[in-house]
Amino acid sequence: MSATARPRLPDFAGRPVSLPDTPGTWEELRPGSDCRDVLLLGLGPGNPQELPFVRAAVERGGTVFWVEDDQTLSRLRPDGFAHPGWRRLTPGEAVRLSGAAVYLYRPSLRLAPDFWGPLAGRIEAEAASLPGAPAPTVWLPGDETQLLHRELRTSLEEAGFSPVCDVAPAAAADLPNAWGGRLPAFALSVNLRGMDADGRIFHACRALGVPVALWFVDDPWHVLPQARLPWWREAHLFVTDASFIPGLTKYGAQSVHPLPLAVAPHMWRPLPDAAEAGRLALLAPRFVGRAAFPARERFFAAARVPGELLAHGLALTDENAEPARQANFHWWAERLHVRLWPGHEVRAAGLGAERCAQANRARWIAAGLPLGLRVTGDALWRELVPGCEPEAPVDYYGSLPTLYREASAVLNVTSLLLPESLSQRHFDVWAAGGLLLSDATKGLDIFPDELTAPITLTSRAKLGPRLASLAANPQHARDLRQAWREHLRASHTYGHRLAFIREKIGA
Repeated sequence: MSATARPRLPDFAGRPVSLPDTPGTWEELRPGSDCRDVLLLGLGPGNPQELPFVRAAVERGGTVFWVEDDQTLSRLRPDGFAHPGWRRLTPGEAVRLSGAAVYLYRPSLRLAPDFWGPLAGRIEAEAASLPGAPAPTVWLPGDETQLLHRELRTSLEEAGFSPVCDVAPAAAADLPNAWGGRLPAFALSVNLRGMDADGRIFHACRALGVPVALWFVDDPWHVLPQARLPWWREAHLFVTDASFIPGLTKYGAQSVHPLPLAVAPHMWRPLPDAAEAGRLALLAPRFVGRAAFPARERFFAAARVPGELLAHGLALTDENAEPARQANFHWWAERLHVRLWPGHEVRAAGLGAERCAQANRARWIAAGLPLGLRVTGDALWRELVPGCEPEAPVDYYGSLPTLYREASAVLNVTSLLLPESLSQRHFDVWAAGGLLLSDATKGLDIFPDELTAPITLTSRAKLGPRLASLAANPQHARDLRQAWREHLRASHTYGHRLAFIREKIGA
């Protein structure tokens, strides 16, 4: 069949898919050189009798078994399909079939992912005979250069999970090696690390009885385009910003839970005594953060926002200091009418929110400079804020705790990509012995009012008076530090977050 004659069918999202029938379009799920029979998962659009692995099975006197979802069968073969000696199986019968080579028609995954994903996962899991570990293990794909990996690995080990497996396999068939030959108690993927786009690894985990938790610590709609198929809707999802839960549920997610960040263990430093608290009150306040996240221009290269709408969004940033009332991600998604998933259309909303977020941070910095605010971040702040002379960024695992501690206060300005979130600063500054001032993000609602009221700034005009009040009463500032630290130790470590995940996924 020539490329021009290939039939096209709509995929799960209504997008046309060209259906080739070359032998390379079938993926060998179970090797078949020594097998008499063959099982076809999907017939493809052409003549499956001509496939070389089918001919080889027939020449050996074997049986050809096949599975097809009804909708694809009716679209490609309105008159049905029958061949002498061939036998159609149900998905359950296909999983139980032994001694046959198995081939998957890969485009089928796009046509009917809810049918083929679980079936492929069960067949691939069948080959992985793994014992449960005497001591429970956890699969945490990633490495120590990646966000939260070090903190989660340490907390898992402290909770008794050993070893923590972090190898990210290339395919579902590699899971036994990634897991060291033992079945983990659960899998925890941050921002889809270790997961493949088609969900084959997810479905294999589920078939093996391994619960999968997906924790989105960034804007989930910016991460989810990595998943081409809708398998993610069946996983347990956790988001650092609860405002994304309604949208994810609308798009089919079955289990979504709010899960803020927590205190990074390496940040803990002793609480300042009374004398040091007095000295700290005299130091300059500080803002720590980049003007743009790494590779931002490349990430948004194909995205565009209307100039008129951007001007409106920037005007809101100028008028309001509360993230919920600004041109945040949800504001942009609603006005641009973008499809959040699948595809990259959503990045237009992200670009609008990021531009407004940058302008918002710049206005906070400009309001703080006359008050002695020092900025630690990239050189772009020099261009964005007249009079700003930023100091070079510091290492998160190195000198940042000292930087937080050596300031009268540290200013947090919430990203408009995550308008109801808490940043790592909301936890780490207190652990380091510092004192945080934050704009009025709704994420602060997880803390007691008596802790949040003294540190929440409802407008940029509040920054100066709040700094002056803290400087005038260093004992109050020290008491605030102590109260925050006690609360964070009791309720907001990564150990607490892992306990919440385990409760929700039943691990």
